[in-house]
Amino acid sequence: MTIELDSDRALEEETDDRFGFVGMAKRLAPSIIEASKGDGMVVGLEGRWGSGKTSLLNFLRDELTAAESQHIHTITVAPWLNGDSATLVMSLLGPIADVLEQRESELAETQGLLGEFNRKKASEVGGLISLYGQKTARTLVPLASLAGYFVPGAQAAAGALKAGGDALGQFSNREATPSELKRAIAEKIEALEVGFVVILDDLDRLEPEQAVEVVRLVRSVADFPRVAYLMCYDREVLAQALKTGLKVQDGDLFLQKIVQLTFAIPLPEPFDLRTQFRNEAEAIFAEVTGAAPDGELLEGLASAVDREGMGLSTPREVKLALNGIRFVYPSVADDVYFPDFCRLHLIKTTNFNLYKWLEEYLSVRSILVTGDGSITNDSKATMGTTLKELLPSEEIGASRSIWALRQFVPGVRTNEDPSKRVFSEVSLREAGDAIELKRLGSPLHYRYYFALTGPKTVMSDQDFNELLEFARSDLPSLKARLEHYARSLRQSGRTWFEHILDRLDDGLVSKLDKETTAGILLAMSDTMDSVIATDNKPRAFAFSVSSTAVRVAERCLVQLRAADLDTFERVSKELAEKGTSLNWLVGNFLRDQMWNHGRVGDRPSQPGQWVFSDEFLDELLNIMRGRLSSNQVHDQIAEMPDVSSFLFGWRDISGEADAREWVTANSATDHGFLTILNHLRSWAMSDSVYYPLHRSSISAFFDLDEAVERLASLHGSEHDELVQELEEAIEQARH
Repeated sequence: MTIELDSDRALEEETDDRFGFVGMAKRLAPSIIEASKGDGMVVGLEGRWGSGKTSLLNFLRDELTAAESQHIHTITVAPWLNGDSATLVMSLLGPIADVLEQRESELAETQGLLGEFNRKKASEVGGLISLYGQKTARTLVPLASLAGYFVPGAQAAAGALKAGGDALGQFSNREATPSELKRAIAEKIEALEVGFVVILDDLDRLEPEQAVEVVRLVRSVADFPRVAYLMCYDREVLAQALKTGLKVQDGDLFLQKIVQLTFAIPLPEPFDLRTQFRNEAEAIFAEVTGAAPDGELLEGLASAVDREGMGLSTPREVKLALNGIRFVYPSVADDVYFPDFCRLHLIKTTNFNLYKWLEEYLSVRSILVTGDGSITNDSKATMGTTLKELLPSEEIGASRSIWALRQFVPGVRTNEDPSKRVFSEVSLREAGDAIELKRLGSPLHYRYYFALTGPKTVMSDQDFNELLEFARSDLPSLKARLEHYARSLRQSGRTWFEHILDRLDDGLVSKLDKETTAGILLAMSDTMDSVIATDNKPRAFAFSVSSTAVRVAERCLVQLRAADLDTFERVSKELAEKGTSLNWLVGNFLRDQMWNHGRVGDRPSQPGQWVFSDEFLDELLNIMRGRLSSNQVHDQIAEMPDVSSFLFGWRDISGEADAREWVTANSATDHGFLTILNHLRSWAMSDSVYYPLHRSSISAFFDLDEAVERLASLHGSEHDELVQELEEAIEQARH
């Protein structure tokens, strides 16, 4: 879908005027007309780029046109389009000559003069101005060319030269000076009682040399009586151009010598720009989505425009921001929060450096949240320092304050320490709301606001929602997809399966229906062993994938328990009875529940934090004990991806005897013995990663002294290298 963009052309229709330009024009026009009846006047129409100067000129031109009945003629000159001073002079003197010739003809006809004499008088005026233009242009051009310009149809120079010569008979045989020519033209204008309003627009676009030529034209070459100049410019820009071009100390002071009267484009009335922006933004939303914004969305839009719209200063800025929204929003409407999208485009228009800072900050924050990267304190301090420079205000309500920014950008705050101004923690609720609403601060959606696509480290909403739909209606497809994502690495080296677990946070799970929640649990109970087999590397400063999966499963069960107790109990029993990922169910999930209940370990949770009641946990453990007693399960243990966690879980669930019996049977051979010891190693990290073998782990399943003695006896055997490694691991564990 495409929306028509605003071309940012100056207004011409009165019905399009939202800022009172028509009223200004009606009141200014009479004064300008009066100025054109006197000795000449230069009026400056001043305003910033984009403030509406040309729109006001268009409406003024309409009002001035009505004065032609008083023989007041409007001439528009565009110095920016003229290539040299000769063209600039001619672009003004040519229309003046045309008007004077026409007026000469009209007067001759009223006096009953013959046509031949009439034409002669008219051509004398054209020739006079033609000669003056040739003499005053800095870049001299052939007089024949000027004749063709001033006298329509005069292809040969002879006619114009003769006409000019006749007009200058009063100067005897000598060549007339430019001053004499200028005086003759001024007398002709006075005699014919014709007035001119010359509009010079876009003077603030000129190069310094061009600006000097315009000033020379207005105050020297063509400062005729009955000619009022209306110069349109940004005062600061034109003053700087004159300073450079004339090499004067103060360009603004020099400009004051040129302009006798100034009218500054007034600032829009309070809220006018914001009101226009909001009204058109609402129209864009309605056109794209098919419905007008309402409720919280409308309130969010009003808040965004009210705060960030404070920076708007000209109608052009409104158009720029709206055009950015018109151009991009149809492509990302399903992936962004419209109030934040409008807010960002207002910032981009009024504070571009802050826009670029936000792009960098949100990009870094995204990889921090997803665990795909890290940042040093020095880098934090640099970003915090820059943020304070961009938003220096300490006032709570000010738009350019960190306080205002934190209303829609998570993790920023005021602090004397620059490194603590950024990447601070946010509540789970705040993070969940940002993701759910697809806000600018969402690590999953922020990139849509800048690049029209999602972050490469984040799964698209479409793909993620497809998984949720599989959980509801197609478990085999969900299991296959999860196993695929467990084998697929992101740029950070972490798997897409971990990303899925990260997405299943409290905020998202709390909004799932019971069918979807149940599907996720059942799929995990059948795929987690495959996941562990693919990715069971130790993680420094982070949970392992198996531990993260336990947290997600607990989250889903709590949600299911609140939604439907019967479904909760049914699904929980199905996990224990049929879940094929026994390694994870025994070694991680059920073992963690026993720790939470204080059945093992030394870190019991409060009963209010339990997923299961004591009685129901006993029921699940009994189901699992029955499964663990089967020889079929015993035959699978040696091939499990994490034998150690399974053995400890089995021990805690069924007691030491069964697990020890299996260990004894499977350590009958030296290879089996060493393999089990190797499985029992844990890991630790200091200057590097170590895999110590703790004596407590050995004694859980062996007689410690016998095991150590047996290990020592294997020196010099075919297993000598592994024996030495295991003895070193035992020594490392002591430290």
